[in-house]
Amino acid sequence: MFSLSAKAHYGLAAMLDLADNFGKDRLQIRQIVEQRSIPKNYLEQIFNRLVKTGLVKSVRGNRGGYELADSPRNLVVFSILEALEGPLDIVREHDAKAVRETFGNLENVIREHFSMSLDELLEKERRYGERRIYYI
Repeated sequence: MFSLSAKAHYGLAAMLDLADNFGKDRLQIRQIVEQRSIPKNYLEQIFNRLVKTGLVKSVRGNRGGYELADSPRNLVVFSILEALEGPLDIVREHDAKAVRETFGNLENVIREHFSMSLDELLEKERRYGERRIYYI
């Protein structure tokens, strides 16, 4: 019924990797591809979108790669999902009032659930022991 695309799942996983590496060396796509088994071409498209929306910075050159545009504390998971999936659009104007209210409540619950920072999500991942280590 409701689902997030592979783009959202892969993109959020890659953002977690960037958050885990925040303040250190930039990550290259191949590093994330190797760690997460994400198709390289697909991850390139995802990063293009994240760069375009200003969530990620791309740096070319010898020490190039990708990094978060801001601290993981300042990036909200819902904003990342919207950048990847587009705006949340459950309620329609032509819906009956009861349906609009019910679906509107669902939108609020979804927004609230994903209102955590990327840093908070990273802490959850660390508690589950899924930390990634990159060797350059």
